[in-house]
Amino acid sequence: MIAAQPSAEDAPRLAEVERMALGQIEHSRVLATLKYAQTPSGAQRMLLKVGYWQPRHNPHPLRSGVQLSDPALPVPPLPDEERVDLRHLAAYAIDDEGNQDPDDAISMDGERLWVHVADVAALVPPDSDIDREARARGSNLYLPEGVINMLPAVVTEQLGLGLQPISPALSFGFHCDAQNEISDIEICRSWVRVERVSYEAAELRLHESPFAEMLALTQQFRAQRTAAGATNLELPDVSIRVIDDEICIRPLSKLASRGLVMDAMLMAGAAVARRCVELALPIPFATQLAPDGGVEATDLAGMFARRRYFKPTRLSIEPEPHAGSGLALYTRATSPLRRYSDLLVHQQLRAWLNGQEPLSARQIMERCSEADMATVAIRRSERFSNQHWKLLYLQANPDWRGEGVVVGLEERRAVV
Repeated sequence: MIAAQPSAEDAPRLAEVERMALGQIEHSRVLATLKYAQTPSGAQRMLLKVGYWQPRHNPHPLRSGVQLSDPALPVPPLPDEERVDLRHLAAYAIDDEGNQDPDDAISMDGERLWVHVADVAALVPPDSDIDREARARGSNLYLPEGVINMLPAVVTEQLGLGLQPISPALSFGFHCDAQNEISDIEICRSWVRVERVSYEAAELRLHESPFAEMLALTQQFRAQRTAAGATNLELPDVSIRVIDDEICIRPLSKLASRGLVMDAMLMAGAAVARRCVELALPIPFATQLAPDGGVEATDLAGMFARRRYFKPTRLSIEPEPHAGSGLALYTRATSPLRRYSDLLVHQQLRAWLNGQEPLSARQIMERCSEADMATVAIRRSERFSNQHWKLLYLQANPDWRGEGVVVGLEERRAVV
């Protein structure tokens, strides 16, 4: 069968339909004439049928109104400033295989844990062109087809931990005392030497030093969070990537190394939040109200039901608890390459370290609000793009079989 191909004279009419498919207009005379629903989905069906769009075309990023290229902005050189030399510490950036933006690493120094984070604020000061562009984007866009960065790619190349032999970092050092409280907090600009390790490789080294010590310390902290009401929802997840036109869907295994990294990042966020309260330094705290119902569960259906009772995490200038994490104080400070609110925390810390005037509480919340609006479109684009490629995978593999667990029953459908 020969695939349909639109002619040149069809282009103006099909361009109108494409605008409808991308959510840019609400009415299309072409769709109405041809008896198609005047909706983005109806327009998409027509464009696929006539061959204007290829069957694998993913319309969701443009439909969501997100940027599809990295910012093309000049990046300043790294400032010549004093840094603490932490290159003697073995530092590990543990992440999924193929990760392209490693922005955190962990070290042990005796009983002291260090979390090193890419020093993005060194190259992105407040209200610079790069800062305003990052704020307008809100975060990186992670699509199965690839990553669209909120910052120029050269920022990641220069600052991603382990991408260069020596990396500049903003490092957070602290102890976890006998009461499992974060104490003796130190924040400094540093030089670090980082080894990149996949979660799977780290899992095989958890009996070795320093991985064993890091695991013990983070599990100790997790026990304290659990006692404070933290909820652990272990719902299954997958990695979806399109590599050389092949759709690759891989389950993400439940590994102790993932828990180690997650808890280390939570510890860093709690440490930074506490230090900023002590300094009266305005930052966006990550807060979450306690769920208004549900019970703790260990099976998939129970955890799925429990998740529905959770309130979304919100950013606030007031240091309030984060119920889901079991933390009295918390901020996100370990992903400044990927998320604007983390970069904002780093900019405030840099102002304090340099003896400069930080942004006011009002300026912080205005910037957070702008970034949040952009992030809503990012998350929508990611969610529908993942669904798009899953459906194409199932269409291309009609004999695929797998185990399904019913986690919810509704009036006319089941959630599996």
